[in-house]
Amino acid sequence: MAFQHNQPLLITEKLSFRHEDVKNPVFKNVNFSLNSGEAVLLLGPSGCGKSTLAFCLNKLYPEAVDGDLDGTISFKGKILDEFPPGEINQHIGIVFQDPESQFCMTTVEEELAFGLENMKTPPAEIETKIDEALELVHLLPFKHALIHTLSGGQKQKLALACVLSLKPDILILDEPTANLDPASSYELTRIIKELKEEQSFALLIIEHKLDDWIDLTDRCVVLNREGEILFNGSTADCFNKYAEELLLEGIWLPSTVRAGLLGKKAGIYKGEKLPLTDRELIAGFVNPYAALQILDNRKTIHQVFEDQVILSAENLSFHKNGKDLLKNISFSVRKGEFVAIAGSNGSGKTTLSRLLAGLYAPSKGNILFDDRSLSQWQEQELRLKLGYVFQNPEHQFIADSVYDEIAFSLKIQRMTDAEIQKVVQAVLHQVNLLQHADMHPFSLSQGQKRRLSVASMLVNEQDLLLLDEPTFGQDARTSADLMALLETRIHSGGSVVMITHDMEILHSYADKVIVLSEGEKIYEGLPDSLWKEHEIMKIASLKVPYTEKLRNELAAVEGMNKLALT
Repeated sequence: MAFQHNQPLLITEKLSFRHEDVKNPVFKNVNFSLNSGEAVLLLGPSGCGKSTLAFCLNKLYPEAVDGDLDGTISFKGKILDEFPPGEINQHIGIVFQDPESQFCMTTVEEELAFGLENMKTPPAEIETKIDEALELVHLLPFKHALIHTLSGGQKQKLALACVLSLKPDILILDEPTANLDPASSYELTRIIKELKEEQSFALLIIEHKLDDWIDLTDRCVVLNREGEILFNGSTADCFNKYAEELLLEGIWLPSTVRAGLLGKKAGIYKGEKLPLTDRELIAGFVNPYAALQILDNRKTIHQVFEDQVILSAENLSFHKNGKDLLKNISFSVRKGEFVAIAGSNGSGKTTLSRLLAGLYAPSKGNILFDDRSLSQWQEQELRLKLGYVFQNPEHQFIADSVYDEIAFSLKIQRMTDAEIQKVVQAVLHQVNLLQHADMHPFSLSQGQKRRLSVASMLVNEQDLLLLDEPTFGQDARTSADLMALLETRIHSGGSVVMITHDMEILHSYADKVIVLSEGEKIYEGLPDSLWKEHEIMKIASLKVPYTEKLRNELAAVEGMNKLALT
């Protein structure tokens, strides 16, 4: 049967997937379609099967893993199983959450050429196609660069260019901004929007944070915690009719929708529909400035013990492979303090955190922890008082089950089996992983792995926790749960140092912010003061949190109104 252009490009019917040796399916009975040129948001709580579904749509699953796929997927009227190996990937391209996991060559040019050669592109056309793809994502100046020298944002653009070079009919983006700094995240969404207007591919976007995506999507498909479709319809209907249900499922709402929903409950939002844009939000509030108070969810100020410094960095520098990765950085962390470290991709945040954790030794300078040089601590003694959560959670897993991963350090503390069971079950319940206790950590979703890595540190009640992007890939509920656990640790006298790209976390929780740029500290101070440092924000690729953005827009509107009256 010839494909008719008024038919859906892609159709799934009664689709379910279950990993081998796992009783419950990841998702089940999924029926939806994707039309030519359409942009669809695939939403759902962490662990509901969004990424797994995406991998099934272009035959990565079940071919790459042990599992059972039931139901059918058809592309242009043809069942996916009827496509020969590799062919469907020309039509349905996917950009992974972690772009490095899909690279196999050394340079940017070689990476693009690899895919084109595999698709039997005539050699005379390859150079032109490489240049065209790099131009689309504003990466042409880096054509001959080594991939490992690119920033996180540039790697994400390269992954996108590799897929676009094959001219796919469908482009799937699996949390494409999860690892990006705020400015790079916004730039990527705008590039996608430009490409969407210029080309005719269909777009399926898996995302948690939605503010930058709403204006380019036509429809939402929402999965619930059991991996079943909760909603399939227009973006406006999704957030107007199902906002409460989405909140219950732990799904992030756009900031405007959340403000409107809270305003309705407080009786101060009078709009007929919940707002999808800032203009609709401002028009719907009786007093728009009331929206700022509703949205401003800053937590109570922590009781910081000013005279009790738990960690101090003194003139830290770090050199590697002939490069200065960190230069002359000094700051301190006090008991009960929440310190956030921010900055653009590649600014040195992770390197700094590994120095503070004792995983790297500084080239110059010194680190004092609990009034002793970090180099003087015995490893086992240090880990009982200082915990570190890696950016990649898989780097710290050492056990064969989720339960044993949490129990490992408790056994070292010589707890009884009954005590261990009580503690582990309580912690797993707190991070919503109790039902996955018997699973291997590597079989969890990215968001679930992240929660497990944090939980395995929190259970030890160390004096200081260092966390590298602990909330990325989390849904609204699990992100709030993780932050609540960290708040509990702080209120009991512990200290937290967190690397984050999430400006809302900085705004809501941080007592102090350290901003890095090209390995140097360019800011140390309060979050509220940072938002006013426009040059630093620009240099560090940061964006103000939504409340500050709205405050600025209200001030601009007020200024225009005053000007009109004069």
